[in-house]
Amino acid sequence: MPPVASLLLAHRPERRTMLVIGDGRLAQTRVRTAKEAGLETKLAWNAPVANISSDMYQVSTMALFPSKDDKENCIRAWEHILNEIDGPDASLFAVCVTDTLVAVPNDASSRRLRCEILAKACRTRRLPLNVTDTPELCTFSFPATHRFATDDEENASSLQLAVTTNGRGCRLAGRIRRHLVASLPASVGLAVERIGEMRELAKARTSCRGDAGELEDEPALNDALGYSSTAEDESDACAVQRRRMRWVAQISEYWPLERLASLDQTQMQALLENEMDASSRAQETSAVTEHVEPVAKRSRHDLDISKPRRKGHVYLLGSGPGHPALLTVAARDILTSPDTDVILSDKLVPTAVLALIPSTTPLVIAKKFPGNAEGAQSELISQALKAANEGKTVVRLKQGDPFVYGRGGEELVACQNAGIECTVVPGISSAIGGPLMVNIPVTQRGAAESMIMSTGVGRGGKRVMLPGYERSRTLLLLMGVARLPAVIETLTSCESPGRYGDAYPPYTPIAIVERASSEDQRLIASTLDRIVHVMDTHITDGQRPPGMLVVGWAVLSLTSTQVAGAHVLDDEADCYAEHEHDPARAAKQLAERDAARIDRWLGSRGFYIREGLPHGYDRFAQDAPALTRSLDDPTTLPRSSSGWAAPRYGEAMETPTLAPSSQPSS
Repeated sequence: MPPVASLLLAHRPERRTMLVIGDGRLAQTRVRTAKEAGLETKLAWNAPVANISSDMYQVSTMALFPSKDDKENCIRAWEHILNEIDGPDASLFAVCVTDTLVAVPNDASSRRLRCEILAKACRTRRLPLNVTDTPELCTFSFPATHRFATDDEENASSLQLAVTTNGRGCRLAGRIRRHLVASLPASVGLAVERIGEMRELAKARTSCRGDAGELEDEPALNDALGYSSTAEDESDACAVQRRRMRWVAQISEYWPLERLASLDQTQMQALLENEMDASSRAQETSAVTEHVEPVAKRSRHDLDISKPRRKGHVYLLGSGPGHPALLTVAARDILTSPDTDVILSDKLVPTAVLALIPSTTPLVIAKKFPGNAEGAQSELISQALKAANEGKTVVRLKQGDPFVYGRGGEELVACQNAGIECTVVPGISSAIGGPLMVNIPVTQRGAAESMIMSTGVGRGGKRVMLPGYERSRTLLLLMGVARLPAVIETLTSCESPGRYGDAYPPYTPIAIVERASSEDQRLIASTLDRIVHVMDTHITDGQRPPGMLVVGWAVLSLTSTQVAGAHVLDDEADCYAEHEHDPARAAKQLAERDAARIDRWLGSRGFYIREGLPHGYDRFAQDAPALTRSLDDPTTLPRSSSGWAAPRYGEAMETPTLAPSSQPSS
């Protein structure tokens, strides 16, 4: 036999009381739920309970937990509790048991006895009862609920959603609730508030009173929308009100939720007035043609549901480290969508990613160069806001992740201040993905237990404070390659005003990762005391921006077993355990082991250089089509279907060029 369905009701129990018996997180949840519904709460427990902001109803241990063999004493105890809380005004609304009867004592029969006694006492008083994990004793259950938001942060929407499995799976009910909420527009709560306001306007516009002088709310429920379809005397104020309420009902039924949420007071009043004008015109036409039949009810298909003027939208889009195959699905969809009106790209976004953009979509590349970064950033924000105010869909394409030193936060705040919707689409951060492309993990068991990320360039080109040395930590430095000598000096000097913490040992491993995930990516690995010399004498083609620095023992942690990079932290523990009472000797022995490890890693040259993508990435070459447009020639970028003409900078704009060595195969 299928389980009996619940009678789902929405109670309004203001100024009544709920008794919660128990403690812990579930009791706190029940208290919060009760307070949201306007209930007073009483908590019964035999000891003070932390983190409960409610009235405490204290009872003694013996009163709450009488001997399991003393049934009569247990009955009297529950009778006393219920009588005292219910009071002469019978204010007790419901009783909820969480874990009190489970905790003491740990006896199933005693627990069951107490539950049954409480259930009988509640039935005698016709009090609803909920006992956790005992559905056969419950007269009500708590569904999984959700309260929708509005544009007012202080007040939630009147719309609530509840899901119940009738005790068959509370966790599953919560999961189903999340799916239902996710399937609805984010503005659905605001739509309910707008319809509520429009209903009040429709009723307030006329004075319709019944025999008792009270304002009538709903007319007779006869038609499919819940309103009477009989002919009415149009001069009657009640009939006018009913017609307007029918109009609001039709709007509620058939208009898009997003449009309902966007209505303001002026639009609501105009809709109600337009409905009256349309009705009056229909009556005049009927009189002229001497049509004897009553005016037909407006068809629901006569509603004007044409979309309002589209509001602009800005997407802050992360392009990942650089390889097109490392774009997220969302990023690729937005870049290639015909609904995208203009793309404003950072200069360092690789050409292979830009090649995915359809030739009909206008593309603007930032003209950032040393000394002009602030101006170019402000210009891009202005262009994005201007296009969005014109109803355009704008993509701000940023390298890596938009918020990891990408200044995406500034652009998000600018959109919020301008009242423009902005969606952040995360990208794989170059700070994490870049090292992985050359087999360097930022954390690794036995070598690096934590990581810290910093920039090598502060605001306005100023120096930033760099962290000191910790053997178990990896330092990631973005935008520091151009200042490599100064960075090394700051890290290794015994006393440096630009560093907090201990100095780095000169033999600490360092890696420079350039153009990570591009076909011409390059890794240059050495130690802090050698890396500047390596860059000056062995790198003949200069730097390949963008680049980053990785400092720490994680750099060699995945090399050969002879190097034993994954046991860096074990060596430290062994040395200090062996020389427990002589820290200086332990430090000397550890330094000797580190030097030997460095020699095995780098060999006699003291560095190594690797170029190109790892094996296996050639399978993704087909995902990077050849660039068919010229980034330097604005005439190759036609207008989009929306009429947006692409502003270009011409020769003054610095744009990435497609090197022959990185030309993707078709």
